Amino acid sequence: MSLMFGALLAFSYLCGSIPFGKIIGRLHGLDIQKHGSRNIGFANAVRVLGWRAGLVVLAGDILKGFVPVIIARHYLSTGEVLAIAVAALVGHIFPVWLRFKGGKGIATGLGITLALSPLLGILGLLLYLGCIGVFRKSAPSSIIATLSLPLLCLAFEPRYTLFYSGLGLIALWTHRTNLRQLHRKTIHAG
Repeated sequence: MSLMFGALLAFSYLCGSIPFGKIIGRLHGLDIQKHGSRNIGFANAVRVLGWRAGLVVLAGDILKGFVPVIIARHYLSTGEVLAIAVAALVGHIFPVWLRFKGGKGIATGLGITLALSPLLGILGLLLYLGCIGVFRKSAPSSIIATLSLPLLCLAFEPRYTLFYSGLGLIALWTHRTNLRQLHRKTIHAG
């Protein structure tokens, strides 16, 4: 492992670990992990703190995925860049500053995707927004958009197909509580 790769790996994890939702919540006098869904991400920030604060959280979470990956693209091989991307995502999901209890990784994943392939990032974001229009909920929209990325890769960025298949599995895992709730609602509705 080169010194550059090791340094960027650590930098990426630490960037990913910055809990923007927690920080912005504290600036508003609230612990976001004790309100709403108790998640530190965009959807709960909007629910608990309002749109303006939620958009600041969203921008921070996107940037912490984007910045390390865009830097890594200038110095490292594709495989190493993808490792840097995973480090940012792991940092967001398991932040050292919050006893490894973080967010679901969707906005950070968007930042990673915009750095790897702006086209994929924009298509994924448009799909998410379209799903929000239909479902009116962030969790199913996030899952559908993330799971669509391997298919979009087949059409536009085949070299990232396996990587995004892995991210899709991570999204399913981080949304496991939401999936159980949706499943229970479906059973009780039928």
